[in-house]
This record gives sequence, C-alpha cells and structure tokens, in this order.
Amino acid sequence: MPKSVIEADYVVIGAGVAGMAFTDTLLHHGASTVAIIDAGHGPGGHWNHSYPFVRLHLPSRHYGVESRVLGNNSIVRGGPNDGLSSMASGPEIVSYYRDIMDHVFLPTGRVAYFPMTRFDWRAHATSLVTGERRAVKARKKLVDATYAAVEVPSLQKRKFQTDEGVRCIPVNDLVRISGEAHCYCIIGAGKTGVDACLWLLENGADPDSIRWIVPRDAWWINRSKVQFTQDFFETSFTYVADLLEAIGEAASINDLFLQFERRDLWLRLDRSITPTMFHGATMSKGELDKLRLIKDVVRRGHVQVIHRDRIVLEEGTISANDDWLYVDCTAAGIPPRKAKVIFEPEKITLQWVKWGRSALSAAVLGYVEATIDGDDLKNDLCQPISPPRTPADWVGTFITTARNEKRWSSQQNLTKWARSLRLDVSASLASEVMPDDAGRMAILQRVRKASQTAVVSATRLLADL
Repeated sequence: MPKSVIEADYVVIGAGVAGMAFTDTLLHHGASTVAIIDAGHGPGGHWNHSYPFVRLHLPSRHYGVESRVLGNNSIVRGGPNDGLSSMASGPEIVSYYRDIMDHVFLPTGRVAYFPMTRFDWRAHATSLVTGERRAVKARKKLVDATYAAVEVPSLQKRKFQTDEGVRCIPVNDLVRISGEAHCYCIIGAGKTGVDACLWLLENGADPDSIRWIVPRDAWWINRSKVQFTQDFFETSFTYVADLLEAIGEAASINDLFLQFERRDLWLRLDRSITPTMFHGATMSKGELDKLRLIKDVVRRGHVQVIHRDRIVLEEGTISANDDWLYVDCTAAGIPPRKAKVIFEPEKITLQWVKWGRSALSAAVLGYVEATIDGDDLKNDLCQPISPPRTPADWVGTFITTARNEKRWSSQQNLTKWARSLRLDVSASLASEVMPDDAGRMAILQRVRKASQTAVVSATRLLADL
C-alpha cells in the first residue's frame, strides 16, 4: 500500500519541454501548486538522452520557458551556419532546464519535483530508486506532458534486423569510434541522419566513404529565413509574406511546394526528386552544400535486414562490405499521434496549438488554463495539431494554427499577452514596429493582405487533394 500521497493543484507528468513550459506559465499567472513527476533523473526530457552533437535547428531564443531566455543571442561565426543566430547544444539545454527547476520553480515554494519516479496512470507513482509507491492526487487537473514525447534514438529498439558480426551502432555512439571504421552507412533521412552525416564530414570523413540510406526525401525550411530577430526582421517577415502569397497563388499541393522552393523558402537535397516527407526541420544552405557532397545515396525504402555482404530494403537488395560501420538514425523524432481533446474535466493533454512550436504551445496552454474559465471555451481556443509527416500534412497544420490564432484575438487579455510573448518571437517583433518605420510596415502590410486569402486557399488545396 502507498505510504504517502503526492498532492497538488496540478500534477504534471513529464519534466520535458512541454511540462516545463506549461508549469512556468501556470506559476506566473496564478497561485496554484504543482507537483512534477518524471521518470528521468533531471528535467529536460529527451535532451538528457540526446546524441552528443545535437543542436537546436532554430535560434535558442525560440525555445525553453517564457520566463527565462535560453542562450545569449550570439551569432555563429564560421561553418555552414555562419552569420545565423546561435543554436543551443544538448548539454546547454539540459543545464538550462536544471537551472529553471532549481532557481525558478522550486524557490516559489509551490512546486514539488519527483525525479526518477514513474507514474502508472492509475493514480500511483513509484520511485525507481527506492521502490516506494505513493498515491497521486491532483486537486484540479492531471497534466499529461508525455503524449507528444520525442522518440529518442538511444532508447528506441532497432527497427531492422542485423546478422551476427554486423557492426551497427545508435547515433549516440558515433562519437566513440576509435579509428577502426573507414566506411560509414548512415540509415535515416530525418534530422538525426542529417546531423550524423554533417558530423562525419565536419570531422574529416571523405564524402566517398559515406553511404546514406534515404528512405524518403524531405523538404527542409531554409533556416536563414526564419531567424526572427531585429537584425533579421526584413528577411524573416518577407519569408512570411512570400509563404502566404505562395499559398494564395498555388494551383495544387505539389505546385505549392515548388513555389516555396522557387521563392527560396524551402530546400530539398535533390531537385529531381519530389520529397514525400516533411517534419518541420530547418537546414542552412551551407549544410545542404555539404550533404550534396555525398554521392552514394540509396533510395530504396526502409532497411529490413543487414547481412554482412548485402542490405535488404523495401524495394530491393544492394551489396555491402563487411567492414562498414552502420549508424542507426531511424528514430521518428516526433512520432505521429492523433490529436485529442486537450482540456477535460480532470485532465489536460499537452499538444501543439501552433505548428512546430512545442514550448510555445505548452506556454499558451498554461496561460489559458490559468486565466480562462470553462473547458469548452478553452478547447475552442486551442484546437490540437498533429505533427506533420508529409508536405500535405503541413497544410493542415497551417490551417489549424491560423484558426487558433484568430480565436485568440477574441480574448483581450490573451491577445495582449500573446503579442508580448517571448517564445512567439514573430508576434512580439511585429508588435514593436513603429508606425513611422515605412519599410517594415510595408512588409507587415504584405503579410496581413496575404493572410486574408491564404487560409481559404489552403483549405481548397487540401480539398482538391
């Protein structure tokens, strides 16, 4: 039987990106108490298990919790991201969340933190250290901050088979190689696979020593276009205007993404291949140039079995050499999950309410929960968004994001807060433009004009599909 009870107004399950952002906003807009239960050893969720060379793919200031900035807004000098805003590394992010817990949350006296504790979803939590089992009681609501959890490469089960003697490592172990491998086979074409290829190239690997298995080609957002700082104002908001205008002018879904490419908004590895994957990640042109140095790119679907002398894929078999080192980069990142109701009488399920922005979405949900009465209204303001898996999926996420933002404008306090929100960098930048700044006002006018027809056009494109 449980010896004691974990009790608070809100019990948050998960101390990752969403749980931390939600809690931060809830604390700053009310007097509620919060208990945070997490199976990990420290706050930060999947970042505690990330591969050593991982970085954010957007500027650091776009991430974290609302009350404290991540990073120092510095500019990268040298390398494929030269001149862009710095992007925090995994260790920096873990340190940031530890600091938030220790110096923001716990000092309030309203937060109790239970690391190394597993919640069983039947109102009990068990310490992974002592085995103690405790009852859990949320006086107001239980908050599920794990529903949209990231799939971590180092913790996932391998999705393909390998013969005995085949050397296959998770991407986390790539930094531990000791010179015995001279040929590498990177498996996976998402952000993790890209990062692995770039890490090898940046550390002196010959492009001809790398084979890259790309089950599906992806569209990537041009990173230089989405910096959203004062120094990049014109570039970033011109990107928004171009994107909205392209949506309004597109004749079909396929035409839409080709227009994005023509306007230099989205990128792809090979212009002769139509991408079928889009997860919302960004890439710089410098990185793309490096990736194009790899000529041995295999596009025959997902790996099924790796033998010592051949690789069996969904669409055929290719030869292999016994001395290759295979690097598994097949984790899904953000796995596909169906959207579900966010606000229920006794539970909140954290999900995206603005596409691609997990921290921002959780912060919005924290504010809505703290300041607005009635679950029906809260759900009307915050329709959930499933992470996109294909380019067409992105159109749906765009429509729902626009719909949510329009509904937020019906609430005066929410509108005022959202316009000053640090995590919503574009909104706060736009709100700071002075009327006498003719150049920036003209760009914002393009955005407003194009937004009036973009949602209608996007809806038509999806219906046609």
